[in-house]
Amino acid sequence: MADKRVTIYDVAKTAGVAPSTVSRAFSRPGRVSAATHATVMAAAKQLNYRTAAPDAQERDERHHRLGIEIADLTNPYFAELVSGMQESAHEQDFLMLLLDTVEDEVRERSSLESAINVVDGIVLSGTRLSDATLNHLTKRIPVVVLNRRVAGLDSVTPDYEHGMQQAMAHLAENGIRTVTYVAGPVNSWSDSERWRAARAAARANGLVVQRHGPFAPTTVGGEQAFEELRDSLPHAVVCYNDLVAFGFLVSALRVGVKVPSELSVMGHDDILLSRFIGGGLTTVVTPKRAQGRAAVERLVRRIENPSAHRTPVEGSLPVRLVPRGTTGPRGKG
Repeated sequence: MADKRVTIYDVAKTAGVAPSTVSRAFSRPGRVSAATHATVMAAAKQLNYRTAAPDAQERDERHHRLGIEIADLTNPYFAELVSGMQESAHEQDFLMLLLDTVEDEVRERSSLESAINVVDGIVLSGTRLSDATLNHLTKRIPVVVLNRRVAGLDSVTPDYEHGMQQAMAHLAENGIRTVTYVAGPVNSWSDSERWRAARAAARANGLVVQRHGPFAPTTVGGEQAFEELRDSLPHAVVCYNDLVAFGFLVSALRVGVKVPSELSVMGHDDILLSRFIGGGLTTVVTPKRAQGRAAVERLVRRIENPSAHRTPVEGSLPVRLVPRGTTGPRGKG
């Protein structure tokens, strides 16, 4: 051991605990049990581990905080997503620093720059930054991206293709022939992927589909979309998310459009309110809590094994369509 300086990873392996636990045992002993503390100290003594002049990786680990970037705290979608992150972070003894960027790229850049020195890693769940910017960021700190794939970065995404296939098949079975995809924000990777999947699924099911937008991912965005389409409504709309669908649906009902016999409305995400609006909103369910947990688990693995092979891990989680009252047979009801 005299020729090679012992690290916290050596101590962790000998003690049979995570590297973050070793770091806490030295820097915050009150956050580990007495038995765990004794085990770590014994392993450190056995290996002649010294805490003086720790390297940068060891210094960074002492924060025990994760940065969690979200696009809009007022969107209920993020509540369940963050809840899954919180569960996983708590289990692994990390705190969370929430960064709400309010769909503002300038604010996102500023928030990330401020957080990078006080967290050990960052989950990006609604980023609008370029791939090049994100690749530069991951050279400075471990990063996991949600709802987007970026070459070189770990990511967790829903299976948009399977979700759209279910959605278009359901509409076709109900006599729908024309569909409009009501698009979300500019520079949204998930929006472009949903539109790509919608086109492929529409062709496979004999439907005519067009894109209209972009719109803000809010109820106001949905209201604006309806006003622009009200004079030439398609048989059905598939909206970027449930909030857009709510805005579109309420606007349609307000002027007497019969849902679903004259217009079928579908959203994405299955936020809690989806079950109560308009007899229940038909929506594509994304596994929000599971996504949040998976993202934090991958991020913590990166933090605790910074020298591990850097091949990124990409994962798609299954989605499913939940038909409710806002879609149904065309011309009936």
